[in-house]
Amino acid sequence: MLWTEKYRPHRLDELIGNDQAIAEVKKWALLWHAGKPQKPLLLVGPPGVGKTATAYALAEEMGWDLVEMNASDVRDAKNVERILGSASQAISFSGGKKLVLIDEVDGIQGTQDRGGVSAILRVLRAARNPVILTANDEYARSVLQIKGLCKVVKYKRVNYRTLASYLAKILEKEGIPYDQTALLELARRESGDVRSALLDLQAIAERGGKVDKESVALVGFRDRETNIFEVLRQVFKAKNIVRPFALTANLDMDPDMLTAWIVENIPREYEKNEEIADAFHWASRADVFRGRIIRRQYWGFLSYVLELLIDGVIVSKHDVYRKFTPYQFPTWVRQQSKYKEKRQAIKKLFQKLGPVLHVSLHDFRRDVLPLLPLLFQNKEWAANLVAYAKLSEEDVAFILDRSPHSPEVEAIMKEAECVRTKILREQLRRQQTQQRAKHEEQPEAEEENGKQVTLFDYMRPSR
Repeated sequence: MLWTEKYRPHRLDELIGNDQAIAEVKKWALLWHAGKPQKPLLLVGPPGVGKTATAYALAEEMGWDLVEMNASDVRDAKNVERILGSASQAISFSGGKKLVLIDEVDGIQGTQDRGGVSAILRVLRAARNPVILTANDEYARSVLQIKGLCKVVKYKRVNYRTLASYLAKILEKEGIPYDQTALLELARRESGDVRSALLDLQAIAERGGKVDKESVALVGFRDRETNIFEVLRQVFKAKNIVRPFALTANLDMDPDMLTAWIVENIPREYEKNEEIADAFHWASRADVFRGRIIRRQYWGFLSYVLELLIDGVIVSKHDVYRKFTPYQFPTWVRQQSKYKEKRQAIKKLFQKLGPVLHVSLHDFRRDVLPLLPLLFQNKEWAANLVAYAKLSEEDVAFILDRSPHSPEVEAIMKEAECVRTKILREQLRRQQTQQRAKHEEQPEAEEENGKQVTLFDYMRPSR
């Protein structure tokens, strides 16, 4: 049996490191337990630091049923709706809550997972049960679309001394002798990854029956994914030119996104105008070769892109700045992500209101959309429109720029439900009138039934 499963935490206090993050998760769960719905949690951090283990331990500690969708599943729109749609809203067989876990959302990509992100967004907006998502890369495209609907909790790498102490307790339980210095060296090599540390420790113990310097030396170093902030520090703080491919070999990021990060932070790092101008010049030259890659589909030019971008930015500075620079996520990418979500919301709203108001998408954007927030100040008018056009909580929240669970949205949806009831009663009354007319052959009743219920019948404010 693998030690990662044998020593899996069953309670939150059994997890090591990240005490502050775990405290936030526990507070979130207690609020759910008290009947106060919370935003979904997005746990972000390096692999092996306990994000998924937190969800498992929380479900076990709170007595919640766990419904999981991980990276090995096909996460297209159909499967997300089938597996997570009902689970995010229904109660468990025991009458308690269900905890929905969507693992490694930054891995959703490609045609295999087509529509998966949009389906997850729908699940998050409609969820009536606790939802936890995990991601290794906070800045992946799929994560950026989901992030706005979640509360983000950040996990860090576990301190190597804390990890060594944890590994020592496991060896003592297994009755395996160990050298403390060798165990510290193993923990240091693992770079805060608890999962890989347990796997390596089990391999050493089962191979030689003890943990010493010789057995630890045989394990070697694991390849670790480079963080973008580490790359930025090495580029902006470098004294000499570097080997770009060696610098970016373990960076899981395409050249376009790397360029966006560097360009965004050039003015934050460099202070002299000539340095900034030179750095942007070399970045623009790199972009020329990126365009040639796209036009000619010749990826041999990638070496020129990285050389011009990274080494060009390095040589642009006159001296190394000793200050601390808080590097920022590319602004245009963030804006593009927000605008894409906004476009989808507008399109969804138009599909419901366009046929009712008899306007095109262009006219809807230009003339109708800017007026809707003003018109929705009249709660009676808003409730009638919501009922007639069958708008959802998300539609109303978008119009009012509020949360779907805000008091303003809930008040309009409650009033709209009353209007829908009136519409159904009116339709039923007219159906009954039609039936009596046919039976009694009353032309005047048929004439009354022939009138269609229109939006304007319900948009007139009551006197």
